[in-house]
Amino acid sequence: MSTKVKRLLFLTAAIALLFAASLALAPLRQMRQDYDLDSEPVEGISPQLALANQVLGWGRGLIIDVLWIRMETLKQQSKFFELVQLADWACTLAPRFPQVWDIQSWNLAYNVAAKVDSLPDRWVWVRTAIDLLRDKGIPMNPYSAMLYDRLAWIYFHKIGEQDDNAHFFYKLQFGLLMQDALGGEGDEETLKAFIAGPRTRDELLKDDMVRRLDDECRKRGFDLVDGYFDYFRGTESVPAAVRAIADLPENAAALGKVAVFARARRLREEFKLEPERMLALRKQYGPFDWRSPYPHAIYWATVGLEKLDELEQRTRTKFDRFGLGTLKLTEHKESPLGDHAMTGVDEALGADETLYEFRRVTLERIIYVSMQSLVRHGRLLFDTKGRFLMEAGSDYRFADATLPLFEKVIEAHGLRYQMGTRDGYMNFLRTGIMEFSLVEQEPKVKAYQYFTLLKEKFPEEVKNMSFDQYVAATQRWFTEDMATSQARTVITAELLNSFLALGCNADDKAVLFELKARTDAQRWNEKADPTLRGTVRYDRLKEAVLTDILTGRARFPPEVIENLKTRLNERQDGLYQLIMAKLGQGQGKPLQPEEVGPEWKNEVR
Repeated sequence: MSTKVKRLLFLTAAIALLFAASLALAPLRQMRQDYDLDSEPVEGISPQLALANQVLGWGRGLIIDVLWIRMETLKQQSKFFELVQLADWACTLAPRFPQVWDIQSWNLAYNVAAKVDSLPDRWVWVRTAIDLLRDKGIPMNPYSAMLYDRLAWIYFHKIGEQDDNAHFFYKLQFGLLMQDALGGEGDEETLKAFIAGPRTRDELLKDDMVRRLDDECRKRGFDLVDGYFDYFRGTESVPAAVRAIADLPENAAALGKVAVFARARRLREEFKLEPERMLALRKQYGPFDWRSPYPHAIYWATVGLEKLDELEQRTRTKFDRFGLGTLKLTEHKESPLGDHAMTGVDEALGADETLYEFRRVTLERIIYVSMQSLVRHGRLLFDTKGRFLMEAGSDYRFADATLPLFEKVIEAHGLRYQMGTRDGYMNFLRTGIMEFSLVEQEPKVKAYQYFTLLKEKFPEEVKNMSFDQYVAATQRWFTEDMATSQARTVITAELLNSFLALGCNADDKAVLFELKARTDAQRWNEKADPTLRGTVRYDRLKEAVLTDILTGRARFPPEVIENLKTRLNERQDGLYQLIMAKLGQGQGKPLQPEEVGPEWKNEVR
C-alpha cells in the first residue's frame, strides 16, 4: 500500500473518530450538569485575576493556598483591613468555595466595622458584608447552608441585638432602607399587591392609564417607571413638569400601579426578597414589620433550610444514579443518645448526613432565637417616614408562634442538639408566665396556659407549686437576680409603655403599666441594700422618662407626643407642668451623637 493511500486512510479514520467524539460531548455536558461538575464564568473579574484563572491552571490552586495561609496570618495579627483585599482575591479565584465568602463577610461586618469610629462608615461595612453574601456568595453557592446561616446571623445579631454599641444606628439605617423599598412596614395588603402586580415593564405598560402617564413623562425627558424612586425621594433629577403631571389627582391610580411595580421589582432584584415568601412567613409567624432585622433573619434561615433539603435530596438521587444505594437513616439502638447512624452501603454518606443535621439545627436556631427576640424586645417603633425611634419593649403577638419552633428542634434531633434548646424553651415559658401575669387583666388566661405547658414539658421546674405560688416564686427570683441597673431599665420600660399607651388613648393599659412600674420599684426597694445594690427612686425615674419623651430623646412619634401633652394638660398633671416649666428655662435639650457627621443630623434624631 502506497504512502498516499495510508495517509488518506489515517485522515479518514481521524475524521471519523473526531465525529464520534463530538457525538459524546452533549451527554458529557449533561452529566457535568447533573453531577454539579460545571462552573459558570466569574463576572466582574479584573484582567490580572482573569489571567490567573485561565492561564495558570493548576497553579491557581497553589495561589489560593498561599492566600489562605496569608489570610490566617493576618487574622491572627488583627490586620483586618489588609485581610479584606486578600479575601476579595480568594473569593474571585475560588468563587465555589463557601468558606472564603464566609470569612470575608464576617471580617467586614465584625472586625473591620469594629475598627471604625464613624457610625455611617461602620454601617457601610456591615451593609457591604450583607451585599457580598446575598448578591455574590450565595448565587455562586446556592446550596451552601453555611452562607445562609451567616447572612441570617448578621441580620439577627449584628443589627437586631444590642452587643454592638452602634446597633441603634444600624436599625435606623436599615429601617430607612426598607421603608424606601416597601413604602411602609410591608403589611399583608402591600405584599399581596406586589404578588398580584405585573412582573415586567411590558406587562405594566399594557395598562392604558399607566402607558399614558409614562408617555407624558417621557415627552418631558424622564422615565417614570425606571426612575420612580427618584420621584418618590424628591430628587432634583426629576423635572418640575414631570412632578406636576404625576401629582395630578387623575394620575393617582396610574402612579400607584407604577409604585407597586417598582417596589416589587426592587425587592426581587436588589434585595433578593420574594413577596410570596414574605407573605407566607407573615402568615406563619405573625405580623412582621419588614423594617425590623429579625424577619430578614428568619427569611434567609428559611431559604437556607429549603436549599439544604434540596441538596440532601439531590445527593440521594445522585447516589442512586451511581448505583451506590439509597441513603437510609436507622435509629442506632445501642447509643444512649439515640443519634442517627448509617448502615450498610449508606455509611459512605454518614459524614454528610451529620453535616446536614448540624446545618439544619443552626438554621432552625436562628429562626427560634429571632422569634424569641421579637417577643422579648422586638417591638421596634418607627415613624411614618421609616425612621427608627425606639425599642418599645416586648411584642407578645409572636409568643405563641415561637412555642412550636422549640418543640420542633427538640423532637427532630438527638440530645446533643437538644440541651441548649430545652433550656431556652423552659426559660421562654418561665419568662412568659411572669410577664403575662403582670400585663394581663383578670383572668390571666395566657399566663395560666404557659404555666400548664411548663408543667407538662418540665415538671421538675414546677414541682408541686400551684399557679399563684409559681408566679410569686418567679417574680421573687427575677427581682433578686437583677442588678440595680437592670431594675431601673425594667421600670423605665414600664413607664415608657405607660406614657405611650396614654398618648395612644389606651387609658386602661396606661394605668396597668404605671401600677406595674410602681409595684416593681417598691418590691425592689424592699430588698435593696443602699450600700451594695442601691435603690430605685421612682419619682425621679418617672420625671426622667417623661422629660425624655417631651424632649424627643425617647423618640416617640410626634403625633403621640402632641396627644400625650394634650392628655396631661387636661389632667393638670403636676409632673408635666413642672417639666414644661424646666424646659421653658432651657433645660432638657436633646443630644446628638458626636460621631455622626453633620450631613446625617437630619436622619439621626
